[in-house]
Amino acid sequence: MDVHPPHEPIHTKRDFFLHLFTITIGLLIALSLEGLVEYAHHRHLVREARENIRRELELNHEACQSDIKIVQKNIDQQKANIDTIHRFMAGGKHLHGSVRNDFDFDSLNESAWRTARETGALSYMSYDEVQRYSDLYMLADLVNDSSIEIAKQDFSASAPFAMGYNVEDFPQEEYMRLLHDNANIEVQVNVLKQLVKEYDDAALIELKR
Repeated sequence: MDVHPPHEPIHTKRDFFLHLFTITIGLLIALSLEGLVEYAHHRHLVREARENIRRELELNHEACQSDIKIVQKNIDQQKANIDTIHRFMAGGKHLHGSVRNDFDFDSLNESAWRTARETGALSYMSYDEVQRYSDLYMLADLVNDSSIEIAKQDFSASAPFAMGYNVEDFPQEEYMRLLHDNANIEVQVNVLKQLVKEYDDAALIELKR
């Protein structure tokens, strides 16, 4: 923004105040235009952030529908593992069965939320709106972190099978370790299932706004 001196000399008070008035009006117009440009930019930023977050919530809703089925399969598998371990512990040398420890999960997306935060779009939204999004994405974080931790524990639960023993010759403490680890995983997967449902319900409420 430039302010230029008068092109002609000022001879009277009238000339001075006229020039001052002209400069003031020019500055006000320039500042108003700059404010309008910034306002339009902020509105575009917020609109884009909302659209991106909404698309992300829709994708996460679809992921939740798939994850609930996947998680239930994992719960069923842990129950089958525990049953098989009990049969081996009871002297199942001639019993057939398998203990499977694997975990699959479709993580929830958070990129739109991070982008909105990094671009400053959140600062132009209402407090209530930002709080709703913040609560949703904190829950998404909890879901993702829980799924990663369960996957680690599920894979590590198969460690006794890498020790070189035949299953029927496992030391008793290794049977107990297998039993404890698989039961613990079943409990955690049940908690994860509830978290996924809680997130999905909250996401659907937000999508209906």
